[in-house]
Amino acid sequence: MLEMPLESAEWSMITPSVAPIRRSLHVQYRERVARRGWLRIDAALQRPCSYRHPAGRIRRIETHISVIYLAGRFAYKIKKPVDLGFVDFTGAVARQYYCNEEVRLNRRLAHELYLGVAPVVRVGRICKVGAHGQPVEHAVRMKRFDERALFSRLLARGELGFGQVARVAERLAAFHRSSCATPPRRMLGTATFVRAQMETVLTSLEREAGALLPTGVRQWCEREAVRLAAHFEARRAGGFVRECHGDLHLDNIVGTGKDAMMFDCIEFSDALRWIDVASDLAFLMMDLQAHGRDDLASALLNRWLQQTGDFGALPTLRFYLVYRALVRALVELLKARRSSAVDGLAPAQVYVACAARLVSAPQPYLLLCHGYSGSGKSMASEALATNIGAIRLSSDTERKRPHPFAPPDHRALPNAAYSRKAIDSHYGTLLAITCRVLEAGYPVVVDATFLKQRHRVRFIELACVFDVPVFLLDFHTSPQQLAERVRTRATDPCQSSDANTAVLVRQLANEEPLTPDEAALTVAFDTDVPLSALQHATYWQRLMDRLHPEQPVEHAVRSGMHHWQTGGWGAVLLPDAAHTE
Repeated sequence: MLEMPLESAEWSMITPSVAPIRRSLHVQYRERVARRGWLRIDAALQRPCSYRHPAGRIRRIETHISVIYLAGRFAYKIKKPVDLGFVDFTGAVARQYYCNEEVRLNRRLAHELYLGVAPVVRVGRICKVGAHGQPVEHAVRMKRFDERALFSRLLARGELGFGQVARVAERLAAFHRSSCATPPRRMLGTATFVRAQMETVLTSLEREAGALLPTGVRQWCEREAVRLAAHFEARRAGGFVRECHGDLHLDNIVGTGKDAMMFDCIEFSDALRWIDVASDLAFLMMDLQAHGRDDLASALLNRWLQQTGDFGALPTLRFYLVYRALVRALVELLKARRSSAVDGLAPAQVYVACAARLVSAPQPYLLLCHGYSGSGKSMASEALATNIGAIRLSSDTERKRPHPFAPPDHRALPNAAYSRKAIDSHYGTLLAITCRVLEAGYPVVVDATFLKQRHRVRFIELACVFDVPVFLLDFHTSPQQLAERVRTRATDPCQSSDANTAVLVRQLANEEPLTPDEAALTVAFDTDVPLSALQHATYWQRLMDRLHPEQPVEHAVRSGMHHWQTGGWGAVLLPDAAHTE
């Protein structure tokens, strides 16, 4: 069991605080009195005889506010009697309260790890953990785990895979949906408070190492805080500021077979825990990106969006990603100040570079999948979105989302859900979501059949409105392969698609061919290939050549926008979720 560096005094520089710089003599005296008895307890917990189970050699880990004792198969964590302004542990009652809070909060995501709060009882001249009697201290009791299974260690060894990241995304989405959405203080999550948190970090970074932070990053943060103010308030009013984890980085996640546990959440600060769910997600995303795994970060985001449908998180996501990168940079700077390492600034530079990269967002674009059910477009588009960092919007998933911020219901829908009117309305919903994603500045891959021209044209017109490139990705395979895939998929209860052989026959009979103008925007892909081929850049090279040509030539849609708007495409159709044709 590890104690992570963010659970320390560094948080006092990250959270706006009203604590005085000079502590009063009363506070210092209270700390000295509390510390006398605590030192005896600390010494006792380093002896194996203090435990009621085989403890072996005790390993002690200390941070600014707590100490962990690794004893046999268990770990015990006690709070230090310190007053750091943002948290006061000088009283025994407060230390017991926060031990209980730590267990309560962490059991939400790591129930098996947090066993409870154990009393530390004086028995004669020694202390016993878990004995009967009057407690002199309390400790959080946890199971130990294999530290080699921490996500940070797995990533360093190249063993962190998409399956583990997907599982974390699913668990995190369920956690965010079920978390309390009534902040204890009105200010938490407001635009003013979010802006103050960012300003605190920026100011602290400049004080610690002013030359390290590029001027452009501060300017971007200040502009975005103003631009997004109304959106921050709307998110809070909409119930997206919730009691989150608050410290979700790679060192606070451990793999357990095919599953994963997220532990060591923030228990001592409402301000750092009651945050937008987008900020909670952003911490882990940023940490993956800072370690050079944009693909895993993209997979995490897309699976979380698939499970929550919270596309409204995207406008603020980049702001939170930058904030989290700057927070980690500040923590690394403070650690370097206490370290004798030769290149102590290197870790902070990694996170600052990540922040600088995030503020320079690439231009968005729109990719529309085209193909029959069973053509392989869903699996292919999922692999593509991961590789290029796009947001994948699944028609099958969104059709089965019962309400916003809810997971998809995989049960089969009635036939009425597939009438012409219902299908047109569904494409209108997809169009509205696509509009929101493009407005947020993200590339989009829309996974739908797009077999009807009236559906294709509305999305192409939307790309013209946003002045972004658009392409049709035509996924095809043999009729035999189509039929086999549809039959196999129909037996999977976790599949969102309701397409069966009868649906495929109707699609083959009623497809509207691509027009010459549409064909000019089409990139074809044969999906009769091994699944592993979809993960390789060579499979997508033709698309990459169109998206990023070697010569700075404007894309056909951008240079010929007036043609698309007047050459038989009709008027621009603005997104309307309730639209039917």
